[in-house]
Amino acid sequence: MSEHIDLKTIEKNVLKTAHQHGFFDMIIGFVVGGMAFGPIFRESLPAPYKYFLWPLILIIIANILVFTVVKYIIQPRMGFAKPGPTLRSIRKKIFVVVLIHFILLLIIFILPFIGIGSGIQVGGIIFILLIGLFFMPIFIIIAYLLKYPRLYLIGMLIWVAIFINELFYTSTDYRIRWLFSFGIIGCIIFFMGLVIFVRFLKKYPLLKEEMA
Repeated sequence: MSEHIDLKTIEKNVLKTAHQHGFFDMIIGFVVGGMAFGPIFRESLPAPYKYFLWPLILIIIANILVFTVVKYIIQPRMGFAKPGPTLRSIRKKIFVVVLIHFILLLIIFILPFIGIGSGIQVGGIIFILLIGLFFMPIFIIIAYLLKYPRLYLIGMLIWVAIFINELFYTSTDYRIRWLFSFGIIGCIIFFMGLVIFVRFLKKYPLLKEEMA
């Protein structure tokens, strides 16, 4: 008797196992920790390049690492699943969410330059709460769509980094402040992923024939 195959359930299971290696946690930790060196890097660059060049470099390095590690370390152990209808739909939803978030961020960044809202001064706890309200939903939505529960915790940790950075805004040099906030949180996220990644490598070792 033939069994009914539920493709949607299979694709959901693929999503749940796609992050079990912990490598994506490491990449997020690398980018967050790398942001700690942004103020030091910016001092040698003219405006406006100093504000986006360092994050761009981190993202490029992260993408190179993802491509290399996924292709040569993770896929030989887990295999490659061609995305079906459910996975393609999730990709489209994530693209729309990220695009909307990027457009909103761009609008908020551009408005002061054209004289809209330039007189509004927001600081302290109110600023931290506004950052959280703007920043956390994208992590929650992506974590839900990707069945990636650790992303909820990662989003909260990044918000904590922003909180610490703002808390010491007036009392600490900005270079030390960024190293202390984003550096520590980035290391926590990175090593959290590293522990999972090492366990993954031990659980799924490559045989000599597969390595050949």
